This record gives sequence, structure tokens and C-alpha cells, in this order.
Amino acid sequence: MGTEPERRRVMRVDVPHHLRKGDLEPHFVHLLNLSPLGVRVTHLEPWNKGVGCSVDLPSALGAIQLSGRVVWTRLRGTEQTLAGDRRDHYESGFEFTGLTAAQQAALAVALATLHAAQVAAEREPAT
Repeated sequence: MGTEPERRRVMRVDVPHHLRKGDLEPHFVHLLNLSPLGVRVTHLEPWNKGVGCSVDLPSALGAIQLSGRVVWTRLRGTEQTLAGDRRDHYESGFEFTGLTAAQQAALAVALATLHAAQVAAEREPAT
């Protein structure tokens, strides 16, 4: 099996499960990972490439709003509800655009917080 070259331009950190819930629920997305250039989220409706929107980071990450545009969307999976309906789950990549210096600084703090949590989690022994 061949290996593909890394396409990422910057380091990304995963968002822990306990930060994917709560404050993010009213926005109908779940934050999966975050980088200085954008974010990856899951959601229930398909998004069109190029559409402008914003993402609100939870209070644990500074409660900042970051604007950008959708650069890709894919169907992540489908589940059947208890009522027998089908529910699709989508995943999208969102690139930040026009961030102010204050937003960039707040984003850097959020990324440092997530990176520190990720490093700490990797050091914990498996149970």
C-alpha cells in the first residue's frame, strides 16, 4: 500500500470529546479538529463548497467567532433513527478568512490549550 504525501500545511490538534458538546450544541455542529487555517466539523445537513459562514468556539477555548468558507464536504455516514427515518451525517472543512489580529491571537491561545491537553492525554497510562 502506497503512502500519500501529507497535505496539511500546518499542525492540527484534535478536539477532546468533552469539548465537542455543550456549548457547541446550539450551533448544530461538532468540532473535530482545529488548526491556524481552519476547522473540521460534523453536521446533519450538506454544505455547499465556497459558502461563507462562521464557527463559534466554545467558552473553554475562548468563546471566539471565526469567519470563513467551506472548502469541502462529504457524507460521513448514515444512521437509522428509532422512528425508522434515515439521518445523514456530514463532515466539512472550513477555512478561516479575514481574521483580525485579535482573532488570530485568541485562536493561537485555543490551539495551545488543545495541544497541551493532547500532550497530557498521551502521557496518561492506558486503563
